[in-house]
Amino acid sequence: MSLAQRGATLGGIAMRWSEAFDQLPMASTGRRTLTVGMVSHLEQRLDDLRHLDDVLGSGELRQIAIAELQLISSLADKAAYNSDAGRRLFATVCEAARICGWQHFDAGRQAAAQKYFITALRASATAGDPEIGANVLAFMAIQTYSVGNPQDAVNLVQTAQSQTKQRTTPRVRSMLHARAARALSKTSHGLYACTRELSHARDAMAQGPHDDDPPWIYWMTEGEIEMLAGSCALDLGHPRQALHFFEAARAAEYSADGYVRDNALYLTRAAGAHLALGEIDEACAAGRQAFEQSGGVDSTRPSRAITDLRKKLRPYRHTPSVRDFLELSA
Repeated sequence: MSLAQRGATLGGIAMRWSEAFDQLPMASTGRRTLTVGMVSHLEQRLDDLRHLDDVLGSGELRQIAIAELQLISSLADKAAYNSDAGRRLFATVCEAARICGWQHFDAGRQAAAQKYFITALRASATAGDPEIGANVLAFMAIQTYSVGNPQDAVNLVQTAQSQTKQRTTPRVRSMLHARAARALSKTSHGLYACTRELSHARDAMAQGPHDDDPPWIYWMTEGEIEMLAGSCALDLGHPRQALHFFEAARAAEYSADGYVRDNALYLTRAAGAHLALGEIDEACAAGRQAFEQSGGVDSTRPSRAITDLRKKLRPYRHTPSVRDFLELSA
């Protein structure tokens, strides 16, 4: 499925978001009063959902995410709250919609995913929270460079960076730099621009955690930067360097158990790097690991990556390790 919004239209959505932060939620009246403490419980439910998604994937959680968004949106429409609770509430609407967008993307439902992302952007503007909106743009960029125009993805991340220069923590800035690098690796800008953004990502991460790091940035680590750097190098035609970065991620204690879907994806990319170097047995070993990992997560992305790897290996099907992998993953 393709994206509904592209190019100038997508850029216009991001630009309107960046100009909308003077419209903060006002106090609201309704039959039920919603306090900051109650919003905290809603935020905790979303935090649990984020961590479950890391290990289970979208298949079993997508309907739960939709139900959470419906509940929180209903409270935003009907409950009474003061301005502090209102800002937190609309930021929670934003995050619930972002999770829905991410899970629909993970399931290959691109038009629905983009619709949820746009809903999340609007909620972040209502909350007056450019930081959480920048996170939405970063996830929109993943979708856009995966199934749309990578330059559109670069533009989305640059809008996020521009809006949060003085309004976020080093860890969030690191994430945005890494996401910009990943988008740039798929464009004609080449190695230099991508390497520059990765360097900025590492420098920002080196500043360490901050007390005001948002809870949704938990997954951004040194290991994640190196995994993304490996993916960039592979797309830029440097498979040996990609393997170097993947090994650096393992050395940085990348949590394979905590991020089952992502680890399966990175293993397929490592397999692709080995294959590009003519290292057939190593490619099959990484592919086998990816297949075994992906069995525990309900996500179309690693399964499609394994299907692509199978196609690339078929010309070598008379090699014992390839034959074994093709039989295992059939």
